[in-house]
Amino acid sequence: MGLEEALILLYLQVDDAYRRVTFGGRLRQRGPGPKLSDVEVLTMEIFGEQQGRHDDAAIHRYVDGHWRHFFPDLGSYQAFARQCAALSLIKQRILEHLFPSRDTIHILDGFPIPVCRACRGHRCRIFRGEAAWGYCATKREHFYGLRGHLVIDLVGLAVAFTVTAANVDEREVVPNLYDKIRGLLIGDKGFISGELKAEAAAHDIDLQTPLRKNMPDPRDPDTLARLIRVRRTVETAIGKLSDMFAAQTTKARDLRSFVNRMARKLLAYNFSLVAAQS
Repeated sequence: MGLEEALILLYLQVDDAYRRVTFGGRLRQRGPGPKLSDVEVLTMEIFGEQQGRHDDAAIHRYVDGHWRHFFPDLGSYQAFARQCAALSLIKQRILEHLFPSRDTIHILDGFPIPVCRACRGHRCRIFRGEAAWGYCATKREHFYGLRGHLVIDLVGLAVAFTVTAANVDEREVVPNLYDKIRGLLIGDKGFISGELKAEAAAHDIDLQTPLRKNMPDPRDPDTLARLIRVRRTVETAIGKLSDMFAAQTTKARDLRSFVNRMARKLLAYNFSLVAAQS
């Protein structure tokens, strides 16, 4: 499939999802609608992310230079950026509508999202009151920023995402999933907690993690090995989000803007995964 066909297909998918999450109604209650439709803006955002443009300005330049014949009403960058920000909630609703949890097995993992270089962390002004110092065990280094928490199904689709300050305990994220998923939830050692496991079980979630070396493990070794192999799929998903969609680069100045951009990246990632598997 060529780029033009992929863009048209994406537009049709976004248009259908937009109509469903807005119930076919009018999003803006007052005033005239924008010249560039919301579906066009959402399509441009997602397609731009898929083509390696990871901020509003880069997406606007890309569409203006290559696809203006598809979007003749494209106006200034400022108007485009404002409309992108206004559609933040719609992106999240589309994500929930198109990619809900349909599986009984999910994998959860966190990843660091630095907002600046470590040497500037003490005087960084962006994300004030929202970012914090945290530790990345994989890289064995401290960083100043946020921490993303991604939930995927066995296919690799992102079905839930939460962002917290970097110093928030990963286990505090699990209760946010109680009304979103059911069945087996596989995490890493950072989610070890007997109390949390019991609480999750009360919400029909079987939280399983590898244990530390000094902890006895009564589980079957073969079953445990399979759990560890399955858990690695979330690391692959995080790697793709980081490498292909710059998920660990904020390019935002506050949490609200970052959530908007992350919703766009997750949609682009999921649409790309579905297209590759079809």
